[in-house]
Amino acid sequence: MKYGIRDGMLKTSPENVFTLAKEIGFDGVEYCIGDNYADSLLWQADGAEKLKALADAAGIEISSLSPGVFSSRHPAVDDPEKRAEGRKLLTHVIEVCPPLDTKAILAPMFPRDFNEWSDEKWQSLIDGLKPLAEVAEKHEVVLALETMFNADQISMVVDSIGSPCVKVYYDTGNLTNRGYDAPAEIRQLGDRMGMIHAKDTDRKMLGEGGVDFKGVSDAIRDIGYDGYIVLETPVGDDPNADNAQNLAFIKKLGK
Repeated sequence: MKYGIRDGMLKTSPENVFTLAKEIGFDGVEYCIGDNYADSLLWQADGAEKLKALADAAGIEISSLSPGVFSSRHPAVDDPEKRAEGRKLLTHVIEVCPPLDTKAILAPMFPRDFNEWSDEKWQSLIDGLKPLAEVAEKHEVVLALETMFNADQISMVVDSIGSPCVKVYYDTGNLTNRGYDAPAEIRQLGDRMGMIHAKDTDRKMLGEGGVDFKGVSDAIRDIGYDGYIVLETPVGDDPNADNAQNLAFIKKLGK
């Protein structure tokens, strides 16, 4: 098992993210890409090399890339221009993974009305992700889909795409908040699991909210998951101490 953290949780400068994560004890950093993605480091000619150099200097991995902007530009949005933009930006993110030695991308999509989707709407999502899956296969990168879909729905999407490079990014806090049984869902997802976000409910420290982390730990062990668990955890006045505490807690998972 490896343990990572989203860069924004560290509350430090971009130049210091990797060094601080290493000092706290993490194995990797999930590098986030926001709405102004075209101005970000990874859209610069030598940006990937600069980012990799920062990680290498700290002796830590870039566990994953997280283009949050994709959540409003995924293949099931109504606007065709946004869908086209989403394909283009996610293709670029896939293509910069190899020089970063990064094997996973968080592909987010959080439509509010998905429980009312028609079969045609679900199919549009699947059909739109298939060509991106082909690009991911070419570059040996996993697209880990983070959604609010239940295990039946996300399993249907992943199985319909039928690519070894499309898996699930499971967020323990988000999905517990929706009333899902996280341990049962993790077992159901099985080898579809690509990455895991460790988060509790109500913006609490890990183990102090509503997530059944003992059950999650047992489920992770049952499915043989041995990838990254990434902290997406709010912090208080002492971010370093909070992140260290959450890391110590999460390292119990899968043991």
